[in-house]
Amino acid sequence: MTRHLALALVLALVAGPVRAQGVACMAPAATRDWQSPAFGLGMRHPASFRLEDTSRDTARFVSLDGQASATVTAIRNGLRQSLAEVMAEARQDILENSGGTITYSRARESWFVLSGYMAGRIFYRRSLLSADGRVIGTLWVEFPRAMKPCFEAAVTIMSLSFREAAR
Repeated sequence: MTRHLALALVLALVAGPVRAQGVACMAPAATRDWQSPAFGLGMRHPASFRLEDTSRDTARFVSLDGQASATVTAIRNGLRQSLAEVMAEARQDILENSGGTITYSRARESWFVLSGYMAGRIFYRRSLLSADGRVIGTLWVEFPRAMKPCFEAAVTIMSLSFREAAR
């Protein structure tokens, strides 16, 4: 099954009203492509997330209801860290510095994912190394735990499409 077909299946299964602690929310229907030549990164995001702010190395998207945010960062890999080193540093930051809990972890050749809970919110981090190893790109999504049914599909859309952009 292709990645796009799998994403379409996920969206079809959740399309329609979802309830989260008595709040009705809709699964994302329309999506938009975002790409930053300056960052060398791109992704697809639900139209229900608007680009709120950009700086030299960060782009921040916020859900229309203000409950969720997705932040994309691109930093130079000046220390030439390996993906395993970046992941170990991320784990330490989440567990020791931020008091979070990691409930899901997955790594492949050029990316990793860490997800869990921090300060009453769900976080999702996907990081990648550029093909030349010079840039560490990270997608960080967070939202209240009670709103998980409202934002699961959005996280899937952004995560599966987050990648190094063609230059």
